[in-house]
Amino acid sequence: MAKPDSAILITFPPSLDSELARFLCQHYGIDHLEKRHTLIFSSFVTLWHGRTAIFPLLYSSSYKLAGPREMVDYLDAHCAPDLQLLPAKDDERRQVESDWALFNNSLAFATARFSYYHLLPHRDIMVAPLTMGTPNFERKTVAFAYGFFAWLLRKLLKLSAKTAQDSLDQVRTIFSTVEGRITGGQKFLVGDRLTLSDLAFAVAAAPLVLPGTYGGPIPTFADMPSEVQAVIHEMRARPAGAFALAIYEQQRRKFGLQFASSP
Repeated sequence: MAKPDSAILITFPPSLDSELARFLCQHYGIDHLEKRHTLIFSSFVTLWHGRTAIFPLLYSSSYKLAGPREMVDYLDAHCAPDLQLLPAKDDERRQVESDWALFNNSLAFATARFSYYHLLPHRDIMVAPLTMGTPNFERKTVAFAYGFFAWLLRKLLKLSAKTAQDSLDQVRTIFSTVEGRITGGQKFLVGDRLTLSDLAFAVAAAPLVLPGTYGGPIPTFADMPSEVQAVIHEMRARPAGAFALAIYEQQRRKFGLQFASSP
């Protein structure tokens, strides 16, 4: 239970940036209360509390941080040295910055595109992930106007059979890049400790490897269409997929979270 003076985290439940924000709050030990809102509603709430349409928004009496990168930049500068996710060494910092663009931008977008293309046609399995934990009015709105919300996501992500396939090809390429960096059994992507690179990759890959403690709502493996199930099997079998799962297990287990069974 969050304390009365806790920070507030505004999220859109299934978004990868919102999942990364949950990870960051846990990692930095931020006592907070997550308040979930559906698409469109979430931006109205962040505009009210943070004067930004960007979600997730973490705010308290001391700060208003829009998006996971603002969270990292601020919290890293105010945390104990052993919690810092941005390395002090110049060469390691450059690698982390490069990884941030590759993972949080390219990989996360590709993962979202592929997943939403195949999942949005299935209203029966998607209403819950889009609304879980949100106010009742928002849940009813999405359930009633699901076609509009699905259309909006298709437009925002420019979904098509071609963009979905291109996105899957990009996921495979980035996984191969990561695998080239962990051939020696490295536990982390940069240096010998956890950095933003590890969290950004694990979260961006998560919908296609299904960690047992994924913090956002997502359809179960059994409910997913066969095209997505096949890719999940493929990605979990790859070294990069195993690496993402290991980051989730090692880091989330620190907070006493129990793992669900794997597909």
